[in-house]
Amino acid sequence: MGGFKNEGINIAFDIGTIDNIIAHLTRCSKQMKDTCIASGNLLENDEDFITNRLIDGYLNEKLWFLRFEPQASEHYDSDTGRYVGRIDIKVTSWDYYFRDAKAYHIIESKRIDGTKKLSQKYVTDGVDRFLSPTPQQPKYSSYYQENMIFGYVVKTIIIPDSADEIDSLQNSLLKGVTASKFVLQQSDTEQYYVYTCQYMSANIGRVELSHLFYNFADAIR
Repeated sequence: MGGFKNEGINIAFDIGTIDNIIAHLTRCSKQMKDTCIASGNLLENDEDFITNRLIDGYLNEKLWFLRFEPQASEHYDSDTGRYVGRIDIKVTSWDYYFRDAKAYHIIESKRIDGTKKLSQKYVTDGVDRFLSPTPQQPKYSSYYQENMIFGYVVKTIIIPDSADEIDSLQNSLLKGVTASKFVLQQSDTEQYYVYTCQYMSANIGRVELSHLFYNFADAIR
């Protein structure tokens, strides 16, 4: 038995899931940020801390057809007995084990603070994990040929300026990959910006990444 009983849910997962995921992430991020500020229980300036609190307290609440899993292993290498990558957030349907165990989306989390150092890490330790072989395949799979990176903005900055810097850095830091320009898809200038970018290489073909930059600055210790 495969798929949801409601075919409309299948279509939403297979085709429109990235949009659904982004909408859910922005809603939950706002709720978490507002709660942190109101309670005084602020976030550590740490990717894992932010990710874990977001998943544990918000992402899996009242959303029955998607599941957000933290710290998932990716790409088992039988030669070494080790996994090649570790996913920050794995997004599956509730019944994906009955559909295809490879049918999931990946969210990579990275901090952004306006410095070139973190912008470079966003590319080399974030974007590149979906693209460059290590040694035969990227660290992260792209079953649907689309995934996303969640940029945690941890200081008060002009987000489009950092997005422009990352866009520019991709040309010099990504090897063997052609990247299009960032295209702005949506924004709430007080809270978040969403861009998309197309990537092409002989190794992976075409992959699209959505880039969500969310302003958590006021909720960071």
